[in-house]
Amino acid sequence: MKIFKMLFSKLFVSALLLLLQVAVIYVVFKVFNQYMVVLQILGGLLAVAVFLTIITKKESPEFKIPWIVLVFLFPLFGLLIYLLFANPKMKKKDAKRARQIYEQLKAAGPEEEDDGELKRALGDFADVENYLNSNSYLRGSLHNRVTYFKVGEEFWQDLLAELEKAQKFIFMEYFIIDKGKMWNSVHEILKRKASSGVEVRVMYDDIGTAGMLSGNYFKKLRKEGIDCYKFNPFRPVISGIYNNRDHRKITVIDGRVGYTGGVNLGDEYINENKRLGHWKDTAVKIQGPAVDNLLRLFLQAFDMNARRLSDYKQYFVTEHEQFDDEGYIHPFGDGPKPFYAEQIGENNYINLINHAKKYVYITTPYLIIDFNLATALRNAAFRGVDIRLITPHVPDKKIVLNMTRSNYAYLLQAGVKIYEYTPGFIHAKSLIADDEYAFVGTINLDYRSLVHHYECGAVMYHTPCIKDIKQDITATIAVSQEITLKNFHMNGFTRLINSVLTIFAPML
Repeated sequence: MKIFKMLFSKLFVSALLLLLQVAVIYVVFKVFNQYMVVLQILGGLLAVAVFLTIITKKESPEFKIPWIVLVFLFPLFGLLIYLLFANPKMKKKDAKRARQIYEQLKAAGPEEEDDGELKRALGDFADVENYLNSNSYLRGSLHNRVTYFKVGEEFWQDLLAELEKAQKFIFMEYFIIDKGKMWNSVHEILKRKASSGVEVRVMYDDIGTAGMLSGNYFKKLRKEGIDCYKFNPFRPVISGIYNNRDHRKITVIDGRVGYTGGVNLGDEYINENKRLGHWKDTAVKIQGPAVDNLLRLFLQAFDMNARRLSDYKQYFVTEHEQFDDEGYIHPFGDGPKPFYAEQIGENNYINLINHAKKYVYITTPYLIIDFNLATALRNAAFRGVDIRLITPHVPDKKIVLNMTRSNYAYLLQAGVKIYEYTPGFIHAKSLIADDEYAFVGTINLDYRSLVHHYECGAVMYHTPCIKDIKQDITATIAVSQEITLKNFHMNGFTRLINSVLTIFAPML
């Protein structure tokens, strides 16, 4: 029965269709084998043209090198892969819809106020805000209350309490929804609220939930009154567009409360499933005008997938509750080109690292970084800043752990301190520096998050919860194993495999 179920599963059928497409391409090459000399010449000429196209692009060398290697090693095949995956373009209709949604959301939201108060409050930290304001299409704000959750269990219980209070709408966008204790408890409230007239929208990533939810699960939710869509539904067609996934975690309730962070809606995240030991994750709850940023991110992504325009004005709160002496917060989104022109997530990390004077502590499940980010970490350490990175000791993917560890020596040599979280798997994506500012979000330090995925997070400055973040990360370091040049070892074969994988990491 299990074999029969597997043979007719969506994953198996999709994999079979993809393999069939690869086979067709192979057969085409074999059929034209008699013209191989001509094809090789043609392929060589095209490879040179593609090479010139690649090197003139305004991209970092890390993204150019793998394509150059692939095209010159396998001219015809490499060219085909380049055309399919290197430049996934948004359809004209989708680009037009994206602009319409953005303009209507901007018009529907509250008017932008004079930011003089914000600049005075930020002082020399204003440069970080200026970058985010210029590139994320969203603004930071004062007068918010931020609550920090040091584990998924705390977030979950608070989320349930706030969902029960919903009167107008509940919007949820998650990379993973997995049936179990956590999702079932949320699902029951959503069904009940939808039946009572509360507007409930849910969006989950199709590939993120592969093997967890049935292909038609969104239809089940729709029958329950929940307006549900799968993000970028996967179809068994070879295309680079499926590389761009929705890795965000957002909940917005009535426009007054918002959540983001690393926690998905599955039992691993609340330690009901302990296959990797203790799952360490974090999240933040926002109350105040900054909730509008999460609302905009959700509505834009949801309506792009639903292919519609909502009446946006009805969702924005006209007068948010004001919280004085609570510091600054800037929730923002990031994503692939052409939707976002800049790599906001990576540049934000670099800006925060460069701004530090005393220390920077970072937690990340993956450490597969480019030269720019590695240089920022090393330079800060050379300046005398106490740089500490916390990564998992128990991996969710062994090969990814090896690629993470392949970056250790280069950073350790500059004085960066590295710790592995020994109780289990650390999934938190957070940063704190100088007891003054912090970041909590969905953005991993790897190419998938920094380049390919849609992500989000929040930068905070002088918010009271920063002391909670500092205390939590300090406690996490205390139960982690410090990695040094003396105790760190990686065998030659593993280093060789990692060297090859590192070349192609930017395109994976």
